[in-house]
Amino acid sequence: MEQISTRAVYANNWLTVREDEVRFPDGTPGIYGVIDKRDFALVIPREPGGFWMVEQFRYPIGRRALEFPQGSWPSGKSGSQDDLARAELREFRARIASGEIADSATLAAYSLLTLAESGNGTGR
Repeated sequence: MEQISTRAVYANNWLTVREDEVRFPDGTPGIYGVIDKRDFALVIPREPGGFWMVEQFRYPIGRRALEFPQGSWPSGKSGSQDDLARAELREFRARIASGEIADSATLAAYSLLTLAESGNGTGR
């Protein structure tokens, strides 16, 4: 597949949406919508008896949803995936300490395990 052109359709602090004009191997023209997003970490905080989740309002679905803590580096910061996961866990623990999330004295990161890494998906 050959990229003929690309243009940014939308951009903010978290992602960029672009549209690529392409030519498929058989010569057929087409377009791809591509979302470029910075690396992020999803943390699954576990303690005896279960897992911790956060509840947040998610505009696209119009309701609050339970999810595992996740995030990316703020603009201008960077580091390893392990550093990012630790930063997300520190932020989550700070929310516990502030009372925003129910208290847990035992929640800690004893080890980090990479379960998966995601690359760019393709679709047509």
